[in-house]
Amino acid sequence: MTQPFHAASVYCVMNRTAAFRLTVVALVAVIGTVVIAGGQIPGLSGPPVDPEARFEVVSIKPFDSASQPQVNMSPGRWEYAGFPSRQLSAQAVRMPTDRVLGFPDWIDKERYAFAAKAGSVPAPSAAALSVMVANLVKDRFKLVTHLETRDMAVYNLVFAREDKRFGPALKESSAECRAKLAARSETVRRGDPEVAASSQLTASFAGCISARLNPGDLAYSGSPMAFLAQFLTQAAGRPVIDKTGLTSYYDFSLKWTPDVGGGVAFGQIPGTSLPPADTDAANLFTAVQEQLGLKLESARAQVAVVVIDHIEKPVLD
Repeated sequence: MTQPFHAASVYCVMNRTAAFRLTVVALVAVIGTVVIAGGQIPGLSGPPVDPEARFEVVSIKPFDSASQPQVNMSPGRWEYAGFPSRQLSAQAVRMPTDRVLGFPDWIDKERYAFAAKAGSVPAPSAAALSVMVANLVKDRFKLVTHLETRDMAVYNLVFAREDKRFGPALKESSAECRAKLAARSETVRRGDPEVAASSQLTASFAGCISARLNPGDLAYSGSPMAFLAQFLTQAAGRPVIDKTGLTSYYDFSLKWTPDVGGGVAFGQIPGTSLPPADTDAANLFTAVQEQLGLKLESARAQVAVVVIDHIEKPVLD
């Protein structure tokens, strides 16, 4: 299974053409990828998180398609407008989207504007905010699920060469950026509620994290390898499991020709336009090997999946 990220460990600096998708990525990194069991983050210090924590005020309205999709976070507040609800639902059950089965057709078509406010003082920690968002989705979407383990076709992400040499488009992030990212991750581990503020994230990661995501064109800096595996999952059409053993932060870029009809990661918002893919680029598998020095190796694995038993469109305010 793709290893989850620690909350608020990633923040994106985006170009406008990919902003709507990359903001979803930022949201995933900030609110929901810390797996919480029994109210405690495994292996991390900090106060336990109440699994029943909820926002004091929640509003869900139809999203105005003429508006710019956005995510806004500040201590005690959370807004998520214009993006598909698939990612939120997956975060609620703490599972990557490719391992949540049974989504209805409307999950990527219906767009909402969520706004929520916590009533607690001081503001909840990033981990507590994650639980609040998960409970919001479960409550308002009437989400009911169960967990299964299934034998599935996967790709293992491994080194292409025995000497484990990186390709020309992959390198470790600078020592300065690795130190900044590690320090921020440690702050989150301690449960500091201020890390939820996007302005603080921007200041902390300035110059270290950037992102570009267009059809057949991916570039990222300051990223853990598991993040690349998640993007490749979207492009390859089956779970990609990171088997590289790489544990640092990395800068990488990748250009490839997407499969026709393969879609765009996280779904395209109506009314938006994207640059065309480079049809002269290599296919995904060749590009990963030649540009990154890695390889997508076909395999089968027992994969934990969440099956949706019931989900409804939320009642709007």
